[in-house]
Amino acid sequence: MMAMFYVLRPTQALLQWLEEQQIPWWVWSVQPRVWSQMGEDDHVYPGQEENAQTFLKLAILAHFQWELECAIRSGMTEPVDYYAVTRRVLTGLLGPPPLTVEVFDRWWSLERADGMNSVESTLAHTPVATLRKVRGPEKVSPAVMAHSCTRRCNRPVGEWWRDAIEEREEHLPCLQLAVTWILARLAEMTPHRTCAIRTQALSLDAPVEEVLHVSGWTLQGRPYMLHEGIRLRLHEYDRYSNAWIFTYQVVEGERRPVSKGTASLQLEKKEDGWTVRSGTLEP
Repeated sequence: MMAMFYVLRPTQALLQWLEEQQIPWWVWSVQPRVWSQMGEDDHVYPGQEENAQTFLKLAILAHFQWELECAIRSGMTEPVDYYAVTRRVLTGLLGPPPLTVEVFDRWWSLERADGMNSVESTLAHTPVATLRKVRGPEKVSPAVMAHSCTRRCNRPVGEWWRDAIEEREEHLPCLQLAVTWILARLAEMTPHRTCAIRTQALSLDAPVEEVLHVSGWTLQGRPYMLHEGIRLRLHEYDRYSNAWIFTYQVVEGERRPVSKGTASLQLEKKEDGWTVRSGTLEP
C-alpha cells in the first residue's frame, strides 16, 4: 500500500456561485486543499485510478456533509457568523442526501499529485554545493518592509537561505563528534574495530568512509552488511536543540546482536568548535 495525493480545487461554477451569493471569501475558503488516500502499489485492473478517485470524492462529500451538520448544531451568533455562512454555503452546494459523485463534479475537481516534497528534506538531502547554486534576493520586499515587526521580517530571504546552508554544513562536524564519542564508549563491548553507519536522517554528500574518520576504527556504510563490529544508525536529530539520537547493535557473526541500545547526545557549539554537552548510553 502507498499514499496517493490529490489537490482539491473549486470549479469555475463554484467560484461564480459564491460571487453571486456574495459570500465573504475570508469566511468560506476556496483555496486548494491536499487530500491523500492509501492505494495499491501496482496497476491491478483497468479503471483502478478512476475508482480510487470516485471513492475519494465520496469521502470528501461526507467531510463537507459533516461540516454542515456541525454548523447546524452550533449556536454561535456573530455579526458575520462563520457557522451561519457555512450552513448557507453547504446547504446550497450539497442539497438533500444522498450525495452523489455528480454533486462533487459540479463544484470541485481533483488533480493527482505525484508526491509530497518538503523544504526540510530538500535541505537535508541536497548536496551543499548544489544548494549554493541557488541564490535568494538580497533586499527585503517593500510589502514585507511595510509590515515588518520582527528581526526575521527585516532580513532578506537570501540571507535566510545562506544561514540554512551554513547550518547544513554543521551536520558533518556534529556527526563526527557524536560518532567518536559513541565508539569510545562502545569499544569495550567488542574486539572488532569496524563500525557501519547509516545516516538516514541527513545526507553527507559522500560515502561515510570518505568523510568520517575515527582513530583506530574502520567506518563504512551499509550496516546490514556488517557481521562483526558495531552497527550504528542515526535515528533522529533536533536542529533547534542540537539533540542527536542513535541506535546501536554490537554484532558477532550473523546471529542476533549480542548487545543493542540507544545513544543520546546533546551537542553545544563553542568558540573553538562543537563539544558534547551531555550524553547517555542505554542500556
